[in-house]
Amino acid sequence: MNVFSSKIKNVEIPILYIANTLGTWGKYIYGMVVLIAIFTTAISTGYGFLNNIASTRKKYLIYSVIICIASVFIGQIGFSNLINILYPIFGYLGFIQIFFLLTP
Repeated sequence: MNVFSSKIKNVEIPILYIANTLGTWGKYIYGMVVLIAIFTTAISTGYGFLNNIASTRKKYLIYSVIICIASVFIGQIGFSNLINILYPIFGYLGFIQIFFLLTP
């Protein structure tokens, strides 16, 4: 990573830039691994979330459509901007959760 530090400062996903230097097969294989990891995480998280909030099949379908439409708009933000926005929010929510867990 240090070898590429000057080249990856403004790249959206730095590890994919580095994988691009591995040659044609290396970048495609690593790109597929990252894509599969993203999809499996998104699917399992979405499924778990929908099972927790939807009480009927109709609500499950409505919420899933809402999540799919929202993801199209959220996807336009960009990976680094999304991380810069969401990490602090989840950090603050974590502090609030710890507070409520520790108070009787």
